[in-house]
Amino acid sequence: MSAECTHPGCEREQYRIGYCTAHRNRFRLGKDMDAPHRSDITPEDHFWAKVTKADGCWEWTAHKSIDGYANFWYRNSWLRAHRVSYEWARGPIPTGMQVDHMCRNPGCVNPEHMRLATNALNSQNRSGAYSNGTSGSRGVSWSKRSRKWQAYATLNRKRTYIGLYDDIEDAKAAVSQWRRINMPYSLMDQEKAA
Repeated sequence: MSAECTHPGCEREQYRIGYCTAHRNRFRLGKDMDAPHRSDITPEDHFWAKVTKADGCWEWTAHKSIDGYANFWYRNSWLRAHRVSYEWARGPIPTGMQVDHMCRNPGCVNPEHMRLATNALNSQNRSGAYSNGTSGSRGVSWSKRSRKWQAYATLNRKRTYIGLYDDIEDAKAAVSQWRRINMPYSLMDQEKAA
């Protein structure tokens, strides 16, 4: 029979320097020796310990990808934390469906801020212009040839020309109106109408 960990109250098997694996690693890294072991807490408790809940978004405070999405180590792989939160609150995500952040905050894990969407519907809910845009507004660019603001929208990989405008605000309004009618998942435009 192997010796037990020498940390008070721990009954795990000794690994090195008198400690179990968890306590040895905590000792070596200078971490809290009395914190609960991951294996002693439920995945849900481990998950929610990494969340700061506020009135609106529930912000993930642990590991995030370079694009701001929350990641959670669960069942031996990295998963998007918002998908885990959605499944725990609402059930399985059907194959081929995505979880759309209605709040457009990729670090939010509040299931009330999420809805199911296809890839095409999810792409409608963008918050702003593409990074290579010339106007800073989604669907509006400067036309050098006509010397006017051009309004357009892209839906299902098909670009729709909306018109030319002298004033950028008129172009923004026209493209927003088009998206309100043709892109119901574009919450940015739906909110402007309200």
